[in-house]
Amino acid sequence: MHRIPAVADSRKPRDLPCAAGHGAGVREEKGEIMRVPLVAMAAGALGVLLISQAALTTAAISMPASIAELLDHCKDDEIYNDERQRVCSELIDDVHLPVEVRAEALVNRGIVTLAEGRPELAMADFEAAIVLNPRDPVAYAYRGEVHKVRGQLEKARAEYDIAISIDGASADLFVNRGAIYRKLGARDKARADFEAALKIEPDHYAAIDALKTLTRKK
Repeated sequence: MHRIPAVADSRKPRDLPCAAGHGAGVREEKGEIMRVPLVAMAAGALGVLLISQAALTTAAISMPASIAELLDHCKDDEIYNDERQRVCSELIDDVHLPVEVRAEALVNRGIVTLAEGRPELAMADFEAAIVLNPRDPVAYAYRGEVHKVRGQLEKARAEYDIAISIDGASADLFVNRGAIYRKLGARDKARADFEAALKIEPDHYAAIDALKTLTRKK
């Protein structure tokens, strides 16, 4: 996924496979869209939005149909976690594959692991993905999500800063960082991020709702 994280429809929430790249569903939580593996939603685990862009790193790569099919399974949030992790691991362990493919597999395996409540193992996958592909904004965003789970909001915000520096055209990234600013009490910065998201996607449901929520709480 890793859900930049392709981005699924950011308009009014609806159940749909997540963003290209790192498969996930979408849910709304206090004004922010969370794109998360469907299993995470069912378990009430954390959520992240992003996830469609990681696919951008592999979209232009020519690969055998068999490898492309394995990568699709690795990103498929409708298959069992064990099977998804097995397929992702198979791709990760194949040192002959392009680093972008292995990095995307690492992010997707990390997403599943994070949804299962194992942030330390997930962080290891996200960090390994960044080593292989330092230009994948989704990996940084999910690393930020691990920091959020740990209650380290400033570190989470810093990860989103990096992700946005790589992909400043993702409304989802701005919405998620804005949500972090809001939790930090930085309302002006949160508002700026939500407004930036709307400049990118004027009908971005989560950004619209987040701004309304911010205004109501004045």
